[in-house]
Amino acid sequence: APQTAIDGYMNELASIPGARAFIDEGFIAEPLSLERLATCASGTLGHGYYRFIVDNNLEANLGRNYRTFNEELRESGVLDRLPADMSYMMVRGFQIHDFQHVLTGYDSSPLGELAIAAFYLAQRRFPYHAMRMAVTTAHMAFLNPGITTDAMDAIVDGWAYGRRAANLNFHRWEDEIDTPLEVLRARMNLNLTRLAA
Repeated sequence: APQTAIDGYMNELASIPGARAFIDEGFIAEPLSLERLATCASGTLGHGYYRFIVDNNLEANLGRNYRTFNEELRESGVLDRLPADMSYMMVRGFQIHDFQHVLTGYDSSPLGELAIAAFYLAQRRFPYHAMRMAVTTAHMAFLNPGITTDAMDAIVDGWAYGRRAANLNFHRWEDEIDTPLEVLRARMNLNLTRLAA
């Protein structure tokens, strides 16, 4: 990306309330265990997260050490042009991605992933999610016009939902695993009234 685009994304990130303080803290959670999540009561964030992990066969990702992952990415050179703030938010975004599925109610289907990418873009305006929208619209324009209605419904739904909800990116969701989902959804204005499932 040209430096002007990188600078533009940095300006967008800096403009989001709560971003600066969270980035400065640099919080990366320790890995959660499946055993701990299994103890969470029905209806809690932890129980929903446990079910999402198990139902989607994501157990291997649960134990990932994201501090190490971040260091490996930096040392590989892959992130050389990515500013430190964006690098941190990218890694933290990976860490809370499945929490966001549970909180928003979007499933792991291709349309659910597309909707949550639009949700992310509405809340964080990050290059990866902008590229995801661009690639999807190019795919429908040049390769598969038959997906246009469903894909656009998912994109519009995720975007509108992300704009209405409180920002999910600057919270320690790992500390909330015993909190009832309905309490968190009320707190974050996640009313699950959406166009797409």
